[in-house]
Order: sequence, then C-alpha cells, then structure tokens
Amino acid sequence: MADMTDEGAPGGTNGHSARREALRLAGQHGFGAARGTVALGGGDAGCAGVALAVTLLPPGIGLLAGPFGPLAASAGATLVMAALAVPVLALGYERRRGARIPRLHLFDGGLVIGYPPARPSGPPRPEGFAVLPWTDVRVAERIHTSTAGRGGAARRVWRLELHVRGGPLLCSLGDTPLGLQALRLALAGGADTGGA
Repeated sequence: MADMTDEGAPGGTNGHSARREALRLAGQHGFGAARGTVALGGGDAGCAGVALAVTLLPPGIGLLAGPFGPLAASAGATLVMAALAVPVLALGYERRRGARIPRLHLFDGGLVIGYPPARPSGPPRPEGFAVLPWTDVRVAERIHTSTAGRGGAARRVWRLELHVRGGPLLCSLGDTPLGLQALRLALAGGADTGGA
C-alpha cells in the first residue's frame, strides 16, 4: 500500500532537502537506482507574461510616439512600462511557485511523489511523500484527440496515468522521454495494467 509520510516534509519540493528525502525514502524501500524527476505542473505564468508583454508593447509604442496628445502618450508610457514589468514579475512568480509544485521521482523499483505543504486557503491535498512500489501502481495509457481551429486537423496526444492500485489518480505524464521511461519502469516493475 501507499506509504504517506510527512517525516522530514520539506518546505518546498524542488530543493536539495526534498531530493535527499526522496532518495532516502526510495533507499529505505529498496527501490534501486534513480531514473528521473519531473515537476507535475507549472511553467505557465512565465509564458503568459511574455505573451502579454508582446501584446502590450506595440500599442504602447504607437500611443507614445504618435501625434495623439499628452493623454494618449501617458497611456502609451503606461503600456510600455507594463510590457517591461510583466515578464519579470511573471518569471519571479514562477520561480517562487516552483517550490509548491508536486514532484515525481522515478526509481527502478517504484516512485516517490513529494507534495508541498498545503496552503490554508487552498484545497485540501496530501502533504509529505507518497512512496509506492510499482506493484502498488496501476498504469493506464490514454489517447486524447483534439482539433485545432475550425475544421482543423485532429491532433492525438498520448498520456500515461499513474494510479494507486484500486485507488485514485496520482499523476498524468505526457509523451516525453520521462513519461515513456515511467511506462517502461512500471511495466518492468509489475504495475497493474488492467481496468480503466
């Protein structure tokens, strides 16, 4: 069964102490060699900040440089300043947020998921570490199809879902080298492939 422990729970999930604790727990359970770590979410704020900056900069420059008067120039200056500040603020937010994102650590004999401390204002969630040998995991491969635009081409996306055997979804991984490696490790380690 899943071993949930908050012993030595880190203040965040991407620090050295969190990695050391994941390695310690894996060693304690005899999981063998480490095969990779992946953050289970994040990365969106930085991209959105850059996209917003690219959107704000041209109208800001146009209003600032154009013959529209002082009110338009003031609005243009505000847009230019916002375009310069938004990416910096978004990337700073993303850096701080990185410690609050669960991390999946893959090993030959099982997995360790490090969960950050729950925020008082956020939804309830596990804290500490989930430690599962592959025999306590159920894998499910899914193909999601979506279309791009009106009448666009269909795009097929492969997802690997890792569940507690007979229990809830732990995480979902995409068609990446680490996702494919997780599938190979799970199958080699005796993970359940039956049921949906």
